[in-house]
Amino acid sequence: MTNKKLTEPIFTRSDVAQILNVSPLTIANREKNKKYPDPKRDLNKYRIYTLNDVLNLQLITYSYIDTKPIISILYDKGFRDTKLLGEIIDQAMSKRA
Repeated sequence: MTNKKLTEPIFTRSDVAQILNVSPLTIANREKNKKYPDPKRDLNKYRIYTLNDVLNLQLITYSYIDTKPIISILYDKGFRDTKLLGEIIDQAMSKRA
């Protein structure tokens, strides 16, 4: 059995908007109005969201977590191994308990 470290996926504001089914401007306005927490930034000052951030935003927005749109975005980002996708989601969800 390999002891592969799971890579933490990073999401852009556009990715998060697609997951939450809102526009990127809506996310910007909610961050500005402090309805959403301020995102972390990378070295170039671009906003970045972790999987845990996305799960939190889903809870804030809808009061539940739906992994289907997250899996869809991850698949588009190149996470094509369904077993790895499941492990990434499971690991993120287990941190929440």
